[in-house]
Amino acid sequence: MKDNIITLATLSFGKAQVVKSLLANEGVECFLEHVNLIQGAVSTGVKVNIKEADFKQALIVFDSISESVYEKANPPQKTVKGIKVLVPVDFSEYSQKAVDMAFDWVAQGTGELTLFNAFYSPLSSGLPFGESFVYDINSDQISFELKEESEKKILLLKKGLEKRIADEKIENVKVKTELRRGIAEHEILSFSESYNPSLIVMGTRGSDKKAVDLIGSVTAEIIDGAKVPVLAVPESFDYRGLDKLKTVGYLSVFGQSDFQSIEKLSDILGSFDVKVKCAHITSGKNMESDQIKMDGLIDHFNKNKIDATLEFKLIENEDFWVGVEGFVQSENIEILSFTTFKRNLISRLLNPSIAKKMLFHSTTPLLVFHS
Repeated sequence: MKDNIITLATLSFGKAQVVKSLLANEGVECFLEHVNLIQGAVSTGVKVNIKEADFKQALIVFDSISESVYEKANPPQKTVKGIKVLVPVDFSEYSQKAVDMAFDWVAQGTGELTLFNAFYSPLSSGLPFGESFVYDINSDQISFELKEESEKKILLLKKGLEKRIADEKIENVKVKTELRRGIAEHEILSFSESYNPSLIVMGTRGSDKKAVDLIGSVTAEIIDGAKVPVLAVPESFDYRGLDKLKTVGYLSVFGQSDFQSIEKLSDILGSFDVKVKCAHITSGKNMESDQIKMDGLIDHFNKNKIDATLEFKLIENEDFWVGVEGFVQSENIEILSFTTFKRNLISRLLNPSIAKKMLFHSTTPLLVFHS
């Protein structure tokens, strides 16, 4: 058999490192592909490549790896009365804004807020410097220091919220913390599976932001992979308290999921005195058929009343972006929500062209529902 190179698995960077180490212990040569060295080697979608001749042995090793080797067990969470909000934080200024907004959301009634941080630490102990020597580092010590630093920061955040609870005499609200070692997007999604929050609230850029990014890569991964609604709070959002929130927009795609998403939106908004404006961006050639679909949406909610005050609007524009921007600005939309019923919609929202200059993305929170 020729020494052809094949891909054994595609994993997060942390998992790929563990698998590589275990394969090496069994004498199976392996190398990783798609590792992002520029951003600290913490990329996702890392390919674990091996020789085809080693496939059977490698597969035995790979299949024998239990979840406990590279993934924490997720015990069932206790039932919580009221709303549960998960807030991933990286201790940046913008994640603090997300914390404030999430806390106010829970404090309107009864519920629980969990502050979550995933710290990355190296799994290998050697860094190559040329061919002559290897600079050995104590990865255990680095991991301990990173964990200790994260623990201090997340407890400081928790104490600040507990002080607000005491000072403002807020009842029936609990604050918890969860600290994980690993790749942020993987650990957030893994914990969310067991915690099953009502809502995930997070900033749209992290401490490693790039000037050209309109939405952070971790946030985009969470929006794409989470099974619960995600509220992405931009760093430039002028948050002045939820009591100032008056208008929430919803972009309809005329799919079955719209009915459920609008109902969920009403539940999440709870007792807020806000108006939900539902809009669909249409072209002139589709105006007649889209009006019929909009009438069907209106008729549904006339027959099936929900707590939120609803308005419906067709916006005619050949350019989707111009239509959405006009909707956000003319209707004073403070949170823009939509469902991932149609993949092309979320793709356009999360990967906008800089040339389009859709500046509202830097100031308007996005609330994403999943079909």
